[in-house]
Amino acid sequence: MATFSANIASYSLTEFNRESEGLGWSFDSSRVALLVHDFLPYYLQVLTAQLQEELIKSVQIVVDWAQQNGVPVVRSAPRPATAIEQRGIGGKLWGLGPTASQVNESLVQALDDVPCVYKRSLSAFYATDLDVELRRLGRNQLAVVGIFASGGIIATSFDALARDIEYFVVADAIADYSAERHLNVLRLIGASTGQVINLQELVTKQ
Repeated sequence: MATFSANIASYSLTEFNRESEGLGWSFDSSRVALLVHDFLPYYLQVLTAQLQEELIKSVQIVVDWAQQNGVPVVRSAPRPATAIEQRGIGGKLWGLGPTASQVNESLVQALDDVPCVYKRSLSAFYATDLDVELRRLGRNQLAVVGIFASGGIIATSFDALARDIEYFVVADAIADYSAERHLNVLRLIGASTGQVINLQELVTKQ
């Protein structure tokens, strides 16, 4: 069974429950899809118990909101590799990655039947049909929750901008290696690639 390790600092998502800034886009539930980014036990097991519990609860709230409001939900996961060479530089940095069975594990039951895009690199758009799927659904906004902020979540924000997709990151429904890195990502996305919203702000949208 493949495992993932990382140095995680202890912090709470409540530090970010008032974050709201960005490029001025207006969230529209009729235009948005929800991406649950790399939300796998394989990654979450490295978080502190408190942070893991908070993230699971926040993601569950967002997924429930999406399903209640007719917002399409997609999840992402790394494409399983059988040899370290298939991962390229990523293999040198992070190892082989999750196995074929691990990429289909979930900590939120509502995600069991959600379609998954299997990516080859950090961005959820890289070597996937996420862009095509969003166009097919008539969605040109993407709200994101999951893990890790300073990895795939910020990488996906740049790809979204390049594809004319308005990107919204839910500040207290993502996690990272430390509060400092988490905040740095929010500031960069808010200044350069998208819109930062908080959980309370999101669930009032219909």
